[in-house]
Amino acid sequence: MSSIMLIRALRCASSPIRCNTAIPTQKLKAQTPNTLSIVQQQQIRQARTVRVILTQDLDDGKGYAGEVHTVKPGFARNFLIPRKKALYAIPKNFERVGILDPDLMAETAEERAAREKKDSDEDAKAADVLRHYLRNKTLTIWRKVDENAAGAVVGSAGTPLYPGMVDHVAVRRKLSKQLRIDLEDHETVQIYPEAISHSEIDDVEKEKSMEEYFKSMKKLGEGEECQIQLKEIGEYLVKLSLKGDEVGLRLAIMKR
Repeated sequence: MSSIMLIRALRCASSPIRCNTAIPTQKLKAQTPNTLSIVQQQQIRQARTVRVILTQDLDDGKGYAGEVHTVKPGFARNFLIPRKKALYAIPKNFERVGILDPDLMAETAEERAAREKKDSDEDAKAADVLRHYLRNKTLTIWRKVDENAAGAVVGSAGTPLYPGMVDHVAVRRKLSKQLRIDLEDHETVQIYPEAISHSEIDDVEKEKSMEEYFKSMKKLGEGEECQIQLKEIGEYLVKLSLKGDEVGLRLAIMKR
C-alpha cells in the first residue's frame, strides 16, 4: 500500500535512538517506503519500534552510516526514510548494502524455522486482507475507442479501443493510482484473456467462480510477464500473485 502523506517531519534531536551494533561506515543508497511489501508496511505502522540501517551519519554523533538502530516508527517514516538517511532493516536491504543482520547472526535452525513460518503466516494474512479489501471494488481504466465502430457512441462492450490497449503495466499503474495498492516487482499481474461479465461472477448460483477462471490460466514462470493485451471495451478479471496467495480483481475498461 502507498504511504499516507504526513503533515510534517519529526526532528532528529527529538526522537531517542538506541544503537544495536556498529558496522564500518560506507556509502549506501536509500530506498523509499513504496518498495516494501504490503505486509511489511502494515507491520511498520503497527509496531511501537522499528529497526533501520543508517545510510548517512546522524547529527551530534547519534548514529553513523552502516549501523543498525531501533527507532520509533514515525521517526523512521517521517524523517529518516524520506530524507534518505536510512533503510528499513529488512532482509532485502541487508543484502543490498552487503551486511549481515546482527539479530540473525546467532540464529539457530529452530529459530529460523519459527521465523520463516511466522513470515509465511503473515504473508497469507496480508493476502486475505487485500482480498477482503478488493471484494466489492472494480478497477476502472478509461480509453478512447474507434469512433467508426459499431457501439462507439455509447461505448458498449466489444467496441475496439483506438488508439492503444490495456496490458499488465497499465493495470499495475492504475492499481496504484486508483486503489493505492503498490505491488513489488516480484508480485505479478496476470489478465484473463476473455471478457467476463462481473454479474456472473457475483451471482452465487453460477457454476464458475473467479478462482475457477484463474485455474485455467497458465501460471507465469519466474521473471515472466503477462503478454495479454486487451483491445476492447468490456469487463475482465485480473489475478494478483502475491507472496502469500493469489488475489482476484475485477477490471472494467470504459469509453473515455
